[in-house]
Amino acid sequence: MYLDYKFKLKFSGNYIDYYKNNPVNFNKDKISKVEVSYVSNYTEIIVSTKKIYAFVYDVEDNLVTVTVDAPKNIYDKIVVLDAGHGGKDPGATNGKYYEKNINFAILKLSVDKYFNSNSSDIKVYMTRYDDTFITLADRAAFASKVGADMFISLHMNSSTSSSPTGTEVYYYSNNKATMSGMNSKTLATVLCNNLSKVMGTQNRGAKSNAYYVVKNNTVPAVLIELGFMSNSTDLSKIT
Repeated sequence: MYLDYKFKLKFSGNYIDYYKNNPVNFNKDKISKVEVSYVSNYTEIIVSTKKIYAFVYDVEDNLVTVTVDAPKNIYDKIVVLDAGHGGKDPGATNGKYYEKNINFAILKLSVDKYFNSNSSDIKVYMTRYDDTFITLADRAAFASKVGADMFISLHMNSSTSSSPTGTEVYYYSNNKATMSGMNSKTLATVLCNNLSKVMGTQNRGAKSNAYYVVKNNTVPAVLIELGFMSNSTDLSKIT
């Protein structure tokens, strides 16, 4: 819901009457509206914010206190995952397979499996969480909007020939480095080496290119071409 400038709190049970008598107090500089409803045995509180904010909450003596602040003031590390294409832009296609859907499915699965777990200290934001068209400018600007440490865009490759195969990762050399010294080239190299090894694809290497989302970014940024949809072996691996 963060792309809509909202977040939701859910409590088991019906507390509608309680909140009618005890309205939620909130900071009007950051929050525009708070709505309380009862849905499927849960009390839901939907908080509408004036821009993308992160939140943490604390419960003490049955009192819930929510702290709303800029993401970088809440989380230790922030990564933006960008599922390439979307909406009216399908990307590469091969029969029933659309690049936009593969990109999204892989990243959404990764977020749900690794980053939404209680053990993760990394906050991940996706530039889209459904089949929506987003401009390249908005994708690149999103990293700055959430105070990200790095930006990773996922794509699938294609060719007019079925022969080309493998994984390659693109970077633009002028991106800033993180506090630890990680820059776009290093990030691209690490990802390409590890992804090709795990996927069992040909390592086509890390390459410099002025793709919009990596060139016009404020943090270390890479664009992954995970495999060729036009190659049957690659396609079976990426799907």
